Amino acid sequence: MKRYIYNLQQAYFYIQNGVLPLDPPAINHNTNKVYFTFNNEKTKEVYKLWCDRKH
Repeated sequence: MKRYIYNLQQAYFYIQNGVLPLDPPAINHNTNKVYFTFNNEKTKEVYKLWCDRKH
């Protein structure tokens, strides 16, 4: 399953923590927003780190 991330800070956090996107960044043509596509299974541990990080 794919996970679409529109939050660029979150996408960069995933990349910095070793989870690479499946595809190059793309643009949603309905919203004109950039997003990254990740493998859902590979993001689970890093997502926990993302949620627990200090803001």
